[in-house]
Amino acid sequence: MRDIVKKSFLLGLGAASIAKKKAEKKVMELVRKRAISKKDGLQMLNKIKKHAANESIRIARFAEQEANRIAMQLGAASKSKARKAKKMLRTVDRQLTAEGKRTLRRIIKELE
Repeated sequence: MRDIVKKSFLLGLGAASIAKKKAEKKVMELVRKRAISKKDGLQMLNKIKKHAANESIRIARFAEQEANRIAMQLGAASKSKARKAKKMLRTVDRQLTAEGKRTLRRIIKELE
């Protein structure tokens, strides 16, 4: 279970890192075009960094809750229960990945 929580947390951090890099690129582009001031650009980046950090925390909490819920359901794991748990974990992983992508798209859209 710890592995799942760890991977989910890393997924959130990865999404935040990608969002940060893309946000910096877009903001610097706007500053170069003089569409916004450097001060406004820095304020935007700080806001995005805070949002990305909050999303990472939220994703990690969700993963931990799901891992705990699955552990409670398993009790004494039989082979069939273990298979079901793996399937549920894959589903959770896909959901977290999709959530990370949606968050990244939303942040990039806010920058445009």
